[in-house]
Amino acid sequence: MEVEHLVQNLRDDNPSIRRKAAAALGKIKDERSVTSLICALKDENRHVRRTASGSLGQVGGPQAVIPLSEALNDKDWFVRWNAALSLGQIGDVRALVPLTKALCDQNRYVRRNAAEALGNLRDKKALEPLIQSLEDQDIDVRWNAADALGKLKDVGAVEPLIRALKDEDEFVRERAADALGRIGDERAVWPLREAVSDDCEDVKVTAKEALARIGKRR
Repeated sequence: MEVEHLVQNLRDDNPSIRRKAAAALGKIKDERSVTSLICALKDENRHVRRTASGSLGQVGGPQAVIPLSEALNDKDWFVRWNAALSLGQIGDVRALVPLTKALCDQNRYVRRNAAEALGNLRDKKALEPLIQSLEDQDIDVRWNAADALGKLKDVGAVEPLIRALKDEDEFVRERAADALGRIGDERAVWPLREAVSDDCEDVKVTAKEALARIGKRR
């Protein structure tokens, strides 16, 4: 009964009530609300669209993939940001192409979530776009791209990740070291040994752990 009431509130004249209903439906995570939340992605109020795009990731459901992919073109960056996050949570490979395009979004926050989402899809077709994102001007995009490449575990990412061990940002270097450990290619051994002498303690520790992982595979 609560779900039906909230779904009805999604059609209320007051945008505040519609937004609160969308948020509540996300917390309840009842699949009966998916269709109504999809409709809310077209709401005239951006705050309602923002909330609906985030709630759909919590509720899940394959029927939300295409509408959320279309929401990656919304004029509001926060809607696009939430849509990318939700697509990563759902994990459907149909989102691969739109998420790849989102790696070039003008908003850095959208690019960050797109990189993370592509890692969650674990589809190796995302390899080259994620490698390119290792050169993004935003630190967190590079961090998420390195982490995503570690999830893909494709040896094609080894050389780019080795280069990322020299990134100006310590967090990116740490993620690159971790990703190399997950991939387990021996080409990373010497670069990781050099990373053990990094100025950042987290990079040192992660490089040692990565070397240990590779050693176990020998």
